[in-house]
This record gives sequence, structure tokens and C-alpha cells, in this order.
Amino acid sequence: MIKLMGIFFSLILSTTANSTLLYDSGEPSGTSLRCVAEGCLGSTEWWVISEFTADQDWDITGFEFFAKDNNGNNGNGDGAGIENYISTSWKIISADDPFGEALLSGTTVATKSTYDLNNLNVTSFLLSDLEILLASGTYYLAQHHDFSDESEYLVLESSYYSEYYHTDYVDREYEVNGTAAVKIIGTVPEPALFGLFGLALMGLSLSRKKKVA
Repeated sequence: MIKLMGIFFSLILSTTANSTLLYDSGEPSGTSLRCVAEGCLGSTEWWVISEFTADQDWDITGFEFFAKDNNGNNGNGDGAGIENYISTSWKIISADDPFGEALLSGTTVATKSTYDLNNLNVTSFLLSDLEILLASGTYYLAQHHDFSDESEYLVLESSYYSEYYHTDYVDREYEVNGTAAVKIIGTVPEPALFGLFGLALMGLSLSRKKKVA
């Protein structure tokens, strides 16, 4: 019985250890006019805030955010650009108020990549190795990218529709018609394995009862 329990626990651990896509608002499909970094409208703290729902408890290990380098040469991305990147800040906020206090927050150096997607210039900011335990519920996820100099990056939107928010957390707060392209990565327990484990224990219990009888 101990050996069988060990096998099932190993299966559970190996399954939950594999990261999966917990939330995906869709691939980037267009450029917004909403800055998510320094250099826009005289503010250094422009944030983009998206609503999401965790349908069960999540162990979040990373985020992926998407933006367009709007520096230099009419926004073709050949200005200060990505070489001045320092880090990415994030916040998880209660569903009560997208501009409210953060329940959880952090600053992480993202893995950056720039590529062309259907003639759209995309910069991906991939945050990894996070350990965020989040109970099921609805929340807001806020993002901001830090640079060593003013650097204009515009959040990219997906083709799906779900309003998001834009703020400098000073005196300008906007509701935006569109969907910021965001991915949340992590793990969840596998219900099927837990059910199988329970059935196995039940079977062993019945087997032992028969032997005793």
C-alpha cells in the first residue's frame, strides 16, 4: 500500500510541476495608444491593468506581456528601445477596484524577445520563476516596464474583447475598450489524478477487509 501511495503521489507531483497556460487573452493583433512604460504624456508610471478570473487555486510561475517599441522614426522601434530595459513590475489587485492597492506585487527582470507577427512589431516580456499562490476568484493584473531613460512602449491588444484600464496612479485613470494581450503561466492540481488516487485507496481498503473476513 505504501508503495502504491508513493506511485500516485509521484504522479501528482510530476503533473503539477509542469507549467501550463492558466490564462490567455489572445495573441497580439494590434497596437493600442496606451503607454506601459516611461516617456508618455510626461509620466514615468504608466500601467496597464487587465481583469482575469482564476477558476480554481493557482500556483503562478510567470507572466507574459506584449508591447510595441514606439521609440524613434515614427514608432518603428529604432530609438532608445529595448537596450535601456531594466525590469518589469507587476501587481495583482482585488476585483473591487482596478486602481486599488495591490494584494501582491513584485519586480522581475524579464526575458525579452522581439519578433514580427502578421506585420506587427512585437516585444515580449516573459517573467519566469515566480512563486505566487493565488486563491480562486476574480482579480486585476497590472503591468509596467522600467527603462533607464524615457522609452515609449505601447501595450498590444488581442482580437478578443474585454475592457482593461490605463493609469499613471497619480491623477489620470482611464477605462479602455479593448483587450490587452496577456498570458499567465503556472500549475494547478490535476483533479483526475486525485480521483484515481481515492479510488485506489478505496480498493485497497476493500481488499484488506476481505482478507480479514
